[in-house]
Amino acid sequence: MSAALHLTDEQRAVVEAPDDAHLTVLAVAGSGKTTTMVHRLAELAIRGVKPAQMRAVMFNKAAQRSFEERLRRTGIDTGELKVQTWHAMGYAIVRHLESVGAVAAMPLVADGGEVLRLVGDAIREEFAERHERPDEDDGRDAETCLEAIREWKSMLVPPARAGHATDEFLAAVYARFEKLRAARGFRTFDDLIVDAVRALDESPSRHGLADRFEHLVVDEFQDVDHAQFRLLELLAGTRARVTVVGDDDQTIHEWRGARSAFIRGEFARRIATHRHLSFTLSTTFRFGPELAAAAERAISRGVGRVPKRIIAADPEQETRLVVVTETGDSPAALDPLVAKLEELRAAGTPARDIVVLGRSWAQLLAFEWRMLAARIPFAMDEHSAFADDPSLALLLQYIRAARGVRSPIDDAMAKTVLRIVNRPFRGVSRNGIERLVRDAQREGLSLADLCFEDDLHKMAGFHGGARIELKGLGTVLLKAMRRDTGATGAADAIRLLRTEVDFREALAAHRSEASVAECLRAYEVLEDFARATKCR
Repeated sequence: MSAALHLTDEQRAVVEAPDDAHLTVLAVAGSGKTTTMVHRLAELAIRGVKPAQMRAVMFNKAAQRSFEERLRRTGIDTGELKVQTWHAMGYAIVRHLESVGAVAAMPLVADGGEVLRLVGDAIREEFAERHERPDEDDGRDAETCLEAIREWKSMLVPPARAGHATDEFLAAVYARFEKLRAARGFRTFDDLIVDAVRALDESPSRHGLADRFEHLVVDEFQDVDHAQFRLLELLAGTRARVTVVGDDDQTIHEWRGARSAFIRGEFARRIATHRHLSFTLSTTFRFGPELAAAAERAISRGVGRVPKRIIAADPEQETRLVVVTETGDSPAALDPLVAKLEELRAAGTPARDIVVLGRSWAQLLAFEWRMLAARIPFAMDEHSAFADDPSLALLLQYIRAARGVRSPIDDAMAKTVLRIVNRPFRGVSRNGIERLVRDAQREGLSLADLCFEDDLHKMAGFHGGARIELKGLGTVLLKAMRRDTGATGAADAIRLLRTEVDFREALAAHRSEASVAECLRAYEVLEDFARATKCR
């Protein structure tokens, strides 16, 4: 009995394909690839494949949750047939490797800010050794260096073999970063796949993971990088039949090492343990024939792509594109788009059928508060909404410091102090401030005490310049605290902080110029929101 119900002929062909072959499934946008893969796994279970012998790998957490829920509805035990992201699978493998002594046991640092700070430390060390000072926007900021480090890791390139066409400084920072990371004894998300591959490569038995699976299904295969592909090879071994699903026309992560060549034929050449079958899902349920034809004409000029049709499932489905062009950076410039959303809602369009896309999260931040003001409900996909936006993190830490500047320092405030004290750089020694914060917590002192007490500064060994900077910080925080209790709420406090703290310099130590501009724009948006809502 087949699990393939209510499927197109193309989908049914994939679901009912022989189970002794590797499959490549090219799926155009909106062609129901998730439905197809769920039914494929259900069909394999009906044929007698044990769920624990199958594994599905998704590109991100949202896709993983959606796929797992739909798989669960088929009656398959998702506790046995695990659906994982690449990082989750890498994490599970690394934990297994730690348990058998194949890799060193290390905690995972998931805080991107902490990783950026360590890259910043590596950059400063490298400049100091070269007796150089960074030029403004010279491409040697922490974000640019971290992007290079991640790309090298995605290609399994260690520091000793890292090179750069125009700037060997990046490779030097990579080497320093790895030494600092090893000294502190932790892994980042980027290390999970790398460490798993290196350990499995060294063991013929793959440390107990050789030929463990009968079937592996990998989604969004066009965005797989070299390290992920090598891990797939090692896990597949000689036993597993691998099904890869994706669309070479939708490769959007080449900037971080993704290679569409894998789905365009390299997969079939390199994993040759079983015969290969190829399928195409060309029917889209997402849009009508006009947009399908326009998309096909636009992408057909791509070089090296796999030719494929894009056919609308419903030839009568209406496709309408409306272009709204507004200029200006203020949130009010987004009012025409808010009005369009209100028009759609008034016409009875379900909220689930409306998607808002933006160039950046900082741009969407302004749109979020305009929707809040208009009482339009919304949900964020894979991103924290509004005040939890990472672009706002440093400003929010200053606000927290201002609000608690006269209160005894607790654990939360201690972390805040350490995060803001040298952002921008104030010449306050790390060891000295850490010791001072610990002493302040023990004695029940406040951040104001820490900033203004000369005796505390002398005990911590701060030089004259650092003492002056700390007193300046305390003055700004006290002024912001008083503004925060005024008639307009937090808005005046935010305005004062934006005026008196050099956030541009503070952010530039860890971010690119474009990213700094986005953060500063987000600060303006938060002030506008606070003023409009009179929030406190």
